[in-house]
Amino acid sequence: MFITIASALNAPLFLWADFRKTDWQFSKQIESLSQAGYVRLTLDGEVYDRSQRFLADLRLLDDQEREVPYTIFAERDTTKEELYHPRIFNKAILPGAYSTLTLDLEKEVSNNTLSLQIKSHDFKRRVEVGGSQDGKRWLVLKDDAYIFDFTGDQKVQLTTIKYPDSQYRYLEVKIWNGKEPPLSIEGASLSLVRTTTARRSVRASQIHSREEDSKLKATVCVLDLKYRNVPADFLTIETPEENFFRLIKIQGSNDLKNWQRSEQGDLYRFRTEKYSLEKKTLRVPEVRCRYLKLMVYNQDDPPLQLAALEVQGVEQDLIFQTQPGRRYSLYYGNPLAQPPQYDIERLKSYLSPETLSRVRLSGESLNSAYRAPRVERPWTKKQPALFWGLLIVMVVGVGAYIVRLMTKIKAA
Repeated sequence: MFITIASALNAPLFLWADFRKTDWQFSKQIESLSQAGYVRLTLDGEVYDRSQRFLADLRLLDDQEREVPYTIFAERDTTKEELYHPRIFNKAILPGAYSTLTLDLEKEVSNNTLSLQIKSHDFKRRVEVGGSQDGKRWLVLKDDAYIFDFTGDQKVQLTTIKYPDSQYRYLEVKIWNGKEPPLSIEGASLSLVRTTTARRSVRASQIHSREEDSKLKATVCVLDLKYRNVPADFLTIETPEENFFRLIKIQGSNDLKNWQRSEQGDLYRFRTEKYSLEKKTLRVPEVRCRYLKLMVYNQDDPPLQLAALEVQGVEQDLIFQTQPGRRYSLYYGNPLAQPPQYDIERLKSYLSPETLSRVRLSGESLNSAYRAPRVERPWTKKQPALFWGLLIVMVVGVGAYIVRLMTKIKAA
């Protein structure tokens, strides 16, 4: 089995899809080829802009004009979670100070996340988390965590707390109420969460337009990413404002007319003597577009000052195999092309993309062999006289039939 897979990985994979050089409008040479083997090529803005949205028209050719199989690789955020439901005891309240409860995992297991189930609404509280092996001697794991709930037109609640990895059997939770009424705590769970973040690139962008929409009670800001179909899924918003909460909706478009689905998130910052927490990033399902529309809902508050906006996206990389002494070109720009199907797609799980040498693209060239597809006009446009003649005959025929039918009805 292993020998078969290894042989397949090292064998050249030359297949032919639907490539005809006259159908592809643009090409780029591939540079930085230093040795034979599998390599990783990151696409640029020009390729995104002139290709189909999901890159179905990409084709790789070597200098003998043989088609070279490839697979598209894009890193994704991954999260692994091990969930635990500890025994809860020692629930108590110290008036004017804090509420407390103790969690017993019954054995030493790794954990780094606490989730509280709270029935109360409209609150902000500081939380302290401590750990102990014996339930007697306690060490502080985190003393500056915050939980909150805003219940209005949009309900926003944060009751999950991250702390350093620990293996304590017991955890003690203190929720500092001060003069506020104690929260109604219905339950708690612990988990070990491991997150791997994908490599993202900052997208070059500039503000295309900004306006205050009095009907929406929102700031509407459109960002221009310069190229069509650019993948984006992460946004950072910088503002000097403090003590605010805003709902934000995001839409994408390639032409400023047709906007893709709306995604929403929230932006907030609270800085007082008691609290200090903020959220200035938005992670949304990936959109592929040139323009991003941000709608920041201010309601009856003054508009936020948007000091800086940064858009990021996960890179789309081609992985393919090079041969000694060969040169390679990437062709793109065929709106009618179907996605190719290569065996390498089944083999990519055996590759390690992070270890592959990176190559890059040269400047764009117009394919001199390209021939624009002929648009066949319908026969009604080719022979308008015949079309109108037939239409007149049909109208006259229908009219005559109606007259005859009416005559028979009157005679009866």
